[in-house]
Amino acid sequence: MEISEQLKNIRKKNGMTQAEFAEKLEVSTATVASVENGSREAPKGLMKSLVTKFNVDARWLLTGEGNPDTEPASPQIIPQDGEETACIPFYDIDVMAHIAESLDLKEETPAGVLSIPGFKDCIACFPVYGSSMEPKISNGDVIAVSQAVTCDQILWGEIYLVITDAWRVVKTVHPGKTEEYIILRSINPAYAGDTNLKKKDLRALYLVRGVVSRLGM
Repeated sequence: MEISEQLKNIRKKNGMTQAEFAEKLEVSTATVASVENGSREAPKGLMKSLVTKFNVDARWLLTGEGNPDTEPASPQIIPQDGEETACIPFYDIDVMAHIAESLDLKEETPAGVLSIPGFKDCIACFPVYGSSMEPKISNGDVIAVSQAVTCDQILWGEIYLVITDAWRVVKTVHPGKTEEYIILRSINPAYAGDTNLKKKDLRALYLVRGVVSRLGM
């Protein structure tokens, strides 16, 4: 569904004229009319206003999936005015900061969308539960990851979401004693000890580009 149809549906659902709708959105009546008839693109910040002022699900706005009458998928992070943002699929899957079951993004459905300033190259967000990566990642924080990388592209010492056929884990990644291995390491000193992983056992490796505290959501 085009944004023109979505905008018109939201306005009619709220029983508003274009003038009333424009006033609520803090734009001109001409802007609402031109977006609705498809003669111009929605101006920057319009989605934020629709989400915050009309309780619209950001995922429905972005993809047309779901129902605008349902409660918005949680969480929804709304950027400050003027900030460049990225709308990233949010998977409400527990990405543990210690060993857990495997994960295949192709088989999962996003629970919603996060609109986060400065995360334009990220492809997915996940909640993380566990304290092994504190203080960088606290229990309940949300991580944003970029496209999967190969072993040749690893930035040693950075934090990655590491997935094998048996488990997933969020750790810093370091060179192994031989070329066949990488080392996974916690940040929290209370979780001492390295995990040696054979490169051939990797299913996917995602660089963690940022962390969003749930306290700020």
